[in-house]
Amino acid sequence: MNEHLTPIGATQQDDAVSVAELVERAFHYRGDVTVRIDDGSSVTGYLFDRDGRGNEPFAQLFEAETGREVSLPYRSIAGVLFTGRDAAAAADQRFEALQHWREEQADMGAGRHGT
Repeated sequence: MNEHLTPIGATQQDDAVSVAELVERAFHYRGDVTVRIDDGSSVTGYLFDRDGRGNEPFAQLFEAETGREVSLPYRSIAGVLFTGRDAAAAADQRFEALQHWREEQADMGAGRHGT
């Protein structure tokens, strides 16, 4: 299962990985993330958009419990935790298992026919 309960990368803005990099990783993650805010609060949801190039870079999430859109300026982000299950990764794993099973079945069928 691709479920991360610890931070990936830096947890503070001054760590080796920038907030922009953490937000970018969260954007490409296919599950919920928990964004820690510098005031000690946090928001959990699906990060669906970000703009790191404007005058005020921001990230946007659909909050997990309410579905409301939340916009967070990068300057307020203290860390990102990958806390939700990556549903698409689970689907990828099931597809790979099916492909493997089909290959095994084809190999077994070829063995019975002497090819």
